[in-house]
Amino acid sequence: MNRTNRWILFLILPLLLINAYDLTAQKRKSTQKKSTKTVAPSKKKKQAEPIDSTNNRTVVITSDFKPSLQNAAKINFTAATGIADTTKIPLNYKIPSSNLFFSYEPIAIKPLAMPADSGLAWVNQHQIKLGAGNLSTFFGEGRFSFGDGKKSITTVEADYISSKSNLFAQQYSKLNLDVISIYNSPKNIEWTSRAYFNSVTQYKYGFSPSTLNYTKDQLKQRFNTVSIQAGAKNSTANEAGVNFHPQLSIYRFTDNNSGAENNLIFKLPVEKIFSKIMSFKLTFDADIANTKLPAATINNNLFSLNPAVVFSTPNFILNIGLRPSWDNNQYKMLPNFTAEGKLSNSPLTLQAGWDGNFQKNGYRSLVAFNPWIGPFSTLLNTQINQQFLGVKGNSGNHISYNARLAFQQLKNQPLFLNDALDGKTFITVYESTMNAIKLQGEFGYTVKDNLSLLASANFTQFNAFSVNNYAWGLVPVEITGSAIWKPLKDLQVKADLFYLGGSMFKTGSIPPTRLSPGLDLNIGGEFNVQKNWRIWLQMNNLFNNTYQRWNQYPVFGFNVMAGVVYSF
Repeated sequence: MNRTNRWILFLILPLLLINAYDLTAQKRKSTQKKSTKTVAPSKKKKQAEPIDSTNNRTVVITSDFKPSLQNAAKINFTAATGIADTTKIPLNYKIPSSNLFFSYEPIAIKPLAMPADSGLAWVNQHQIKLGAGNLSTFFGEGRFSFGDGKKSITTVEADYISSKSNLFAQQYSKLNLDVISIYNSPKNIEWTSRAYFNSVTQYKYGFSPSTLNYTKDQLKQRFNTVSIQAGAKNSTANEAGVNFHPQLSIYRFTDNNSGAENNLIFKLPVEKIFSKIMSFKLTFDADIANTKLPAATINNNLFSLNPAVVFSTPNFILNIGLRPSWDNNQYKMLPNFTAEGKLSNSPLTLQAGWDGNFQKNGYRSLVAFNPWIGPFSTLLNTQINQQFLGVKGNSGNHISYNARLAFQQLKNQPLFLNDALDGKTFITVYESTMNAIKLQGEFGYTVKDNLSLLASANFTQFNAFSVNNYAWGLVPVEITGSAIWKPLKDLQVKADLFYLGGSMFKTGSIPPTRLSPGLDLNIGGEFNVQKNWRIWLQMNNLFNNTYQRWNQYPVFGFNVMAGVVYSF
């Protein structure tokens, strides 16, 4: 029963009861009148007879009742917003001026060591990488790690690669073995050690004319390097505020023509902290070398001392020092003044300086720069004085950059000329004095672990020669770029771009000429196949540009390698 029917029933019931009551009352009145007419009054008073209350009574409905509800009046609403009040009431406030004077200075912020993240626990990982490609290329690499990651860490790396082209004697092989160990003692001393072995076998294929009859044994050259290094440093500042990091390196360099060089390098940097902004640094360097060649025995020793006072604030760093040096018993005093300041309300940091140093030239370092050098009987160290201006900074969380303009004065700079016989080896000549203007720049863009871009450029103009007319064998322009992109979770792509401006050379009757520039593009990638397995692909020199870094020595053309990586 709905609510409307209930209300109708509630209204009808009272009306029915009232109507029934009225009918009963009328019937009683009519009965009494009839009884008074038919019965004559008696003279004697008779006793009244009892009324029978059990007689049936009848309810007579004289008419049908149809109840109905009165129509309710509806209220109409008009949806309309109120009228906005645009009246402006002028309000005047009086604020008393007050000056605040603070009698305290804020406490300097001291950096605290961040506790190690327990979620990044050290895990001993091992990896084996194998591959092969065209140009008879074979490649193998192994990386292994040991230790607990807290007290001791040891990494072992070994790699081998060999390639051979169709050009006679254009082939090489390289073998590297490197073991690095780090041990943290209970007295907060970090000990480091390294054992290193490198072997390179190559052939002097850059002879002219190509019709000369040489055997591979006559063109073969092999260089071996054995090195042992050790060092120690305090991992936390001691009570005296002194930091130290002594390092000792021993090198043994040999070739397949009875040439050898023994080299001992010792470095001892010490720092004494006096206050929050002032410290004193002292560095002692000793580089002792003995080179034995079929034609000569050369002793080349270099010692230097570098005392400096450093003033450091959050926005400014000033280094004031000198560098007295002894180059084969010849005393030189070199400057060491640098300044670096950050502009207020700007991400830019300005740099300026005037410093000088020596570049040690030995048999090992010259072969690393030019692997085709011929016999020599003299070794001279290069003295470099420079004045520079620079700027560095960042933009947001992704972009970083820096640039530097330097004016250099060089003494005893080694230059390289093809020999007059067939040009397959280079004669080392030294320029007594020359100047160079160098412009350097770097740009980096990073987006988490998904994308990383890095580009660098070096532009050098050589001038003011005293003996030679050109900087033989030195590259005036060098541009490099690299990109790492991770488009998918299991896919990583890497690209490298190299551009070399041609250096100056001179051979026989050919006048001084500049080599053609070289452009080299490499692309590679790795893809995770399973949990421990990956496949990789590497393509080098996509433009197949057989440019020459050194005159008469073209590089390999396009080559591709592919293989697998197993990690465990």
